[in-house]
Amino acid sequence: MGEITLMQEDIMLVLSRFYAKARRDAELGPVFNDAVKDWSEHLQRLEDFWSSLMLTTGRYKGNPVAMHLIHADRIEPHMFVRWLKLWEETTNELVSADVAWEMQTKAARIAERLNTAMHGPEAVIVARRPEDDGRLRQKSLGEIDAVPVPISEKDGEQAQSSSGPCFT
Repeated sequence: MGEITLMQEDIMLVLSRFYAKARRDAELGPVFNDAVKDWSEHLQRLEDFWSSLMLTTGRYKGNPVAMHLIHADRIEPHMFVRWLKLWEETTNELVSADVAWEMQTKAARIAERLNTAMHGPEAVIVARRPEDDGRLRQKSLGEIDAVPVPISEKDGEQAQSSSGPCFT
């Protein structure tokens, strides 16, 4: 992979397009639209989060896991699969392949962390590939099924220790 180049303005473009899709989505839309009362404020918080994550700006201050646990009764494990699919589509459309891959990898870690916090380690939605040195990655669309996949105790420890905060 080449050097990853992402500009601050790219982040809001990705977020705006992604959440426009998510809000219209039959599965995700009702949850997002009920949970978020001020989309302007929410997108700004998300921009701070992704700016911190991708550009190490330190702008985000918060606890995304706690924010999502409030809605755990409405967020089912298979919804993360849909979230990741829309994220993959959007990042592939708007940023370079290297940046898209990095954002997708981080999103897969975020989804895994949130899903584990809400539903336990038995609801894993990401996979490890040996050729990626064991790093987490999003499954390709053809590999994803929404059925929770049990993981071994060793993998569960690795999943819980994955770095990277969560989307809010």
